[in-house]
Amino acid sequence: MQSRRAFLKSVATVGGLGAVYSGPAAAEFSEQPDDVTITGLPDARTDIETYQPLLDLSNVRVRPSDLYAWQVTSPEYDYDWNCYWAFYTAQQGVSSEDSHLPDREPVYVAVDNGEVDHIVISDWHYSAQVVEDPPLYESTHPKLEVIKPWHGTRTTTSDGEFVSLADMKDEYPSWLVNGWNVHRRSVVDPPTAEERGNWWREDDQINHRLAVLWHDLSIPGNPFRLDDWA
Repeated sequence: MQSRRAFLKSVATVGGLGAVYSGPAAAEFSEQPDDVTITGLPDARTDIETYQPLLDLSNVRVRPSDLYAWQVTSPEYDYDWNCYWAFYTAQQGVSSEDSHLPDREPVYVAVDNGEVDHIVISDWHYSAQVVEDPPLYESTHPKLEVIKPWHGTRTTTSDGEFVSLADMKDEYPSWLVNGWNVHRRSVVDPPTAEERGNWWREDDQINHRLAVLWHDLSIPGNPFRLDDWA
């Protein structure tokens, strides 16, 4: 992707201190491209707070405990990415098949010259939807409704609230160690999720396609139709 930005000198983390990663610093970050810099909440708080999504939680049974966040930049990107993962202690679905502990749901905000260009969200089962010109609160905060019972998001004009922020940099390695089944490159390199269309691992794509099929299947009694959970 052709960059519109000047080259930025990479900053390496020394001795595990600080909140900036430039290039893979540990096994958990092995999918991070060398040109990509990940900045944690302490050092990128101003931007992360500026573009934090406003969430309408009025329909959910389990509220998110925190919104984990970091900022991802690269001289190869057209945008700066502020990435958020809402953490829920549980997903109480319509059956045992779609219920699990815990649950994490993404919101990626692409920023160009201080303005929100587009967002990448998941309304269902880690499917990645690109939304151009989303509705905004105070011109920078995407307005999103959390969908019951699976905690995906979709745009809304309703009011919402800001969930407490936490540092993704601190938490991400432990999520992986504890079995988070996610496509890692799509986490540390945001445009990858946009290009792939989901956060599922390559060896799990069949499950993703089956989930999307159920999501779209219009038959009487299908409990997975998102349109029925408005």
